[in-house]
Amino acid sequence: MFDFLAKEFSKICPIERNKDLSKVTTFKIGGIAPIYAKPRTRQELIQLLSLCREMNISFVILGAGSNVLINDKIFYVIISTLNLNKFVITKNGLVLSQAGVRLSQLVQESAEKGFSGLEWAIGIPGSVGGAVVMNAGAFHGQISDSLLFVEYWNGEKVIRVKRNELFFEYRSSIFTNTKNCAIISVAFSLKKDFMPLCRERIREKISARVKTQSVGYPSAGSVFKRTKRLPPAFMIEQCNLKGLRVGGAEVSKIHSGYIVNTGNATFTDVLELIDLVRERVFEKYNVYLSLEIILI
Repeated sequence: MFDFLAKEFSKICPIERNKDLSKVTTFKIGGIAPIYAKPRTRQELIQLLSLCREMNISFVILGAGSNVLINDKIFYVIISTLNLNKFVITKNGLVLSQAGVRLSQLVQESAEKGFSGLEWAIGIPGSVGGAVVMNAGAFHGQISDSLLFVEYWNGEKVIRVKRNELFFEYRSSIFTNTKNCAIISVAFSLKKDFMPLCRERIREKISARVKTQSVGYPSAGSVFKRTKRLPPAFMIEQCNLKGLRVGGAEVSKIHSGYIVNTGNATFTDVLELIDLVRERVFEKYNVYLSLEIILI
């Protein structure tokens, strides 16, 4: 089946067979994808999605691979958005971005043009599409703050949806648990500002990230969502869980909200460690920690 599908996909865009997904995720964990498709244009992406629908093929959209934990035994078709990396910033602060644009690049270039609104996102290693899926945020900002609309494949066709129809909440959106859809492009509205001030905000955010989030090992960032009571990292640390290990997975000794891959962690190692952390935190605080990372 995959041989036939690979042949059909390769008529549309470049593909790789038997792609090691640990090479394209920040966690450095993941199995072998039988087909890893790399559309270069909006039209190629839509053609791929249409083909998957016609053939009833399940797929996973993967951007920068920065907020995901991928199963070691994955057998999905993977469609990468990383070649969909074009964006335009108009003189009025309207930003039109394809889904695969690196968020940090968009932040830097908008600041250099004197537009404010995304400085909080500097250093986030994700793509624009991935940031929208999880309503990424940091330093009291979130992606939905500046978003105007999203164009996405809804399983049948491409539609345009405004921000208030996307059900944004803390680290979630309508896309978070929706399968077989794909963000194609995103529009933001930024405010005109003094360029040196934009640069200074970026420097401040980079400095803060270096001090608190340089954990030294591959990770997917914060594993758990913020709770209404206490920060997950605080509760985990108070439970004396820093350095707790299962196989190659470890609760970071630097930032207890992170689980890191010390070199040979598996999908199962991380899941077992997550369960242990949840259990200990629940015992002490009666709080159940919800995942911020996405499991594939």
